[in-house]
Amino acid sequence: MRILFLTNHLEETDGWSSASWNLIEQLKNQNHEVLVLVNRYYKRGKLEKDQQKVLLPDPLKLLANPFLIFLTARKISSEIAKFSPNVIHFMVEPYALCLPFLKTSKAKTFLTVHGTYSVLPILFKFSPQKVILNYLSKKYYQKLDIIVAVSNYTKRYLLKYYSELREKVRVITNGINFDQLFENPKPKSQVKKYILFVGQVKKRKGLLEAIEALKYYRDNFSDNLIFDIVGNYNKNDEYYKKLVHKLKEYKLGDENSFKGRVSGEDLHTYYRNADLLLMTSLFNHYFEGFGLVFLEANAKGTPGIGSRNSGCEDAILDEKTGYLVDPCNPKEVAEKIDMVLNKNTIQAQNCIEWAKQNDIKIKVKELLNFYHGR
Repeated sequence: MRILFLTNHLEETDGWSSASWNLIEQLKNQNHEVLVLVNRYYKRGKLEKDQQKVLLPDPLKLLANPFLIFLTARKISSEIAKFSPNVIHFMVEPYALCLPFLKTSKAKTFLTVHGTYSVLPILFKFSPQKVILNYLSKKYYQKLDIIVAVSNYTKRYLLKYYSELREKVRVITNGINFDQLFENPKPKSQVKKYILFVGQVKKRKGLLEAIEALKYYRDNFSDNLIFDIVGNYNKNDEYYKKLVHKLKEYKLGDENSFKGRVSGEDLHTYYRNADLLLMTSLFNHYFEGFGLVFLEANAKGTPGIGSRNSGCEDAILDEKTGYLVDPCNPKEVAEKIDMVLNKNTIQAQNCIEWAKQNDIKIKVKELLNFYHGR
């Protein structure tokens, strides 16, 4: 099968690129022919250089520039004509804005919706951009054959605004490369309990709320803890400065708590050493569409605590691989932290089994059934 993918890049530094590479890598392993159109090149061993073409703009630039949408669509149409794909799969929602202008021939068209950007017009107050996005969104959703939602929460969010799409939407949750991530859990070596956050440092990830919960935990349960934050951050950002201030005020950490972006190998080490992965993400039009980091941690036997009413509901088996909580209730979050760290209510083997059930090979099999029209 010949599959054309459109994504931002393949660096695995965000949800779009991680989901894209996990899927593309497995399809390559199964000898499917792929061509990936990207915004910037990133060398991946299993992809020949001519299988990855840089011709897409930054996806967010399309939201404010209708002329750029049309120009990009012309470039994509040229690649479709040369590659003759059986399937065209948009992995980044804003790129689907080009679909109404594409000559897709007989190719089936797919879009994976991850979360916030599944409903583009809502991101703007009334403006010409909002009107244009509303028109084009309806057009591309009409033209798509299948819409893949990465969680039931994302599906519900999409159908709240586009109820007519119900028959087109399929839920295939994100998967991990279990073989690469799995390790038999070993006794934790650190003296203190190690709590980890993995993700970009931004408001919707709920880090301030996590810090408030950790203070409550420290004051009411145990001060035997270390908290590390792994992921991109900007030292000049006001939110980052506020986080540092709170960490220092509560004596939970400082600037050194922020580890920045780390290599894949180092990330494995963080997951392995952690006693708990904590991500209390928020909803404010921008939301957590799934929470792949929970599965990655689970593959090491590490449990997670994440937010109710978000895509985390599909990433965490409540009371089995971790807990779902109200991110704005520090007492509840702290009580669940206590259950994981001190009462040992979550078993490592349950986490590993759940991660295995979400192996990317299983997800690709589901997707191929839809590609083939089954």
